[in-house]
Amino acid sequence: MNTDTFEGQWRQMRGELRSWWGKLSDNDFEKIAGKKDRLMGMLQEKYGYTREAAQQEIDRRFREYEDRARTSTNPTQKSAKTGDGMNDTSAVQPISAVGEKIGSLADVIREKAPQEGAVGTAATAVAEKLGVAGSYLQEKDLDHVLSDVSNMIRRYPVPSLLVGLGIGYLLARTTRR
Repeated sequence: MNTDTFEGQWRQMRGELRSWWGKLSDNDFEKIAGKKDRLMGMLQEKYGYTREAAQQEIDRRFREYEDRARTSTNPTQKSAKTGDGMNDTSAVQPISAVGEKIGSLADVIREKAPQEGAVGTAATAVAEKLGVAGSYLQEKDLDHVLSDVSNMIRRYPVPSLLVGLGIGYLLARTTRR
């Protein structure tokens, strides 16, 4: 994606960028203001990337974004069926609905939480993360979400195992009652 295209699509891509780089705040996105070199600098600052690594990450992410945009405008490229005979879109709508509910929960937290003090700071942080998660789920398809989860498990196997064990334990306790 060239610089002009990047600047032109900046507003449309902000949700996607948030899901890619969650450490960037709204203020960071305002500072970046559609400038690719500013994004590169911000990635170096927030993630500790080298200049080359930041450039490679940006290029890779934008190639994926362009490929998905091309695929979504040409429906004949999408696969019609999964291995179990269900449409690929059958899980997209529920994922998007969950994303909408999470986003609305973030709005409720922003409205009802106190604005001052430690509780207000914590509520704002939670609302921001929920908003990012909601945007992510609304914009991604099931394959992309599964790919991200797989990558996270590969990158952090022990914490992923512990989270899985914790979830399994909680499910077992709730079903036993």
